[in-house]
Amino acid sequence: MSDRNSKLLARFQKCLDDEAKDDARDQEQEAGISKTVFWSEMRDIIAVNALSSGLDNVTKALIDATGRAAQALSGPVTILPHPSMQSASTGATPHPSFTSPSKKRSVPAKQAKGSASKKQKASASPKSSPVAPGTALITFPLALGLPKEFVRDLEGIFRHVAAVNLKAWQRAYPWVNQHLFYDPVEDPDVYLGHWRFWHNCRAAFFEWALHAPLRTDSDKIQRRKRKGHAVHQRLVFISLCIETWGYYYFLRRIEAPGNGTLMWWGGQTGNTTKEAKGYSCTPIQNLFKLFQKDKAAYQQKIQDAIKPFKIDQGGYTTITEMLEQTEAFNPALVEYEKRLSDQALARVAMDLTAGHFVPEHWVPSEDVWKTLCNHDRIKPLQIKLTVQMRDGEYELPTVPPFNSKEFKPDFSPLMDDDGKPTALSWATAVDDSNTKYHPDLDEEAEAELADEEAKAEAAQQEDEEEEEESEGADEVTIL
Repeated sequence: MSDRNSKLLARFQKCLDDEAKDDARDQEQEAGISKTVFWSEMRDIIAVNALSSGLDNVTKALIDATGRAAQALSGPVTILPHPSMQSASTGATPHPSFTSPSKKRSVPAKQAKGSASKKQKASASPKSSPVAPGTALITFPLALGLPKEFVRDLEGIFRHVAAVNLKAWQRAYPWVNQHLFYDPVEDPDVYLGHWRFWHNCRAAFFEWALHAPLRTDSDKIQRRKRKGHAVHQRLVFISLCIETWGYYYFLRRIEAPGNGTLMWWGGQTGNTTKEAKGYSCTPIQNLFKLFQKDKAAYQQKIQDAIKPFKIDQGGYTTITEMLEQTEAFNPALVEYEKRLSDQALARVAMDLTAGHFVPEHWVPSEDVWKTLCNHDRIKPLQIKLTVQMRDGEYELPTVPPFNSKEFKPDFSPLMDDDGKPTALSWATAVDDSNTKYHPDLDEEAEAELADEEAKAEAAQQEDEEEEEESEGADEVTIL
């Protein structure tokens, strides 16, 4: 090969080598950019807690191009979850060597049965204690990537109640010193069944009513299951009430002034479900959707969350509405899971066919009550119960006796230290011997006439007084 060709070949080879080096540099540069972009996105995800440490060292190790990546990790790396997902610190466990010995106190037997301590009894409101700003308080797996304002509002709810040593559902659905719709001394089984229903389910009441966005579909499924269990337990309790008093007596009790607070009026389905289309009440709405579309409604929901018995505003307003819209009158459904018990349905049918003059909203729609009263299983049972009640052989329902193991830390006591129910007797007593549930038409007309006459008499008296004042003013002599 001639020298000239050798030089051309060498020059061509040099061009190829230079091009390969340029490609390698470009690839290296692109890799560096990719690492930087990847880490930038990853850091936004994992750096959600200000107390995480060592993330800058991870940055150096990941993007390092000097071959000394390992040396960049000079200390421990701590990655903490979002503050809302951390458990509240209870402090270090005291070591025996640094604690003074004290005599072991035995817990009073009554307190073990769910009774209030003397210290609790002396103070109606829990003692407040400060909550550290970094303490995680939200009790459910909140969705990620939500606006800071939204998360801050939710944390504010839980921080507010934690400052007085309460859970959010204890504040939203209190028990102690709240009026029942019956006398717990006269109806101890109803009282015990009520206490169980309320305390085992009120956390689910609150979580469903708040309806904050959850992290995964599995979390949403579990929330629906807890709500379903609460609805099931409500049907068990309402069945107990109807079997004890009958349907109309139950309605009269719970609708008497001041008697209806200790009933769960929520549990309606979401606004995107087919069931919600026939609702007369307001379907449940996702809290974050409210935040995005209706700030006024959102703010009201946040404010109502920690007010007693306010978070379910917009829910069912009457028992009949609740039972009809949830198909609890349908004898073809599964007992307790979807409807009232057979015995409760039979007692409802007894009242519906008795011909009593009652408020219109006590009676379900015609199709519903006809289906119930003509059902081939309920109708014979209705006849059987009618005969038992006529002959004085009807047995009132009972519930299993209280077991101290039922009591949990966030439960209100069943009884106080004096052995008295912690919830109050009805605000308005109802006379069960009076079978008149509603004034008849003549009485209503008389009441309206009497009201109009009273108003007319008051107006006439007011006119006479004004005339007397006017005459007195005319007689005044100006000196």
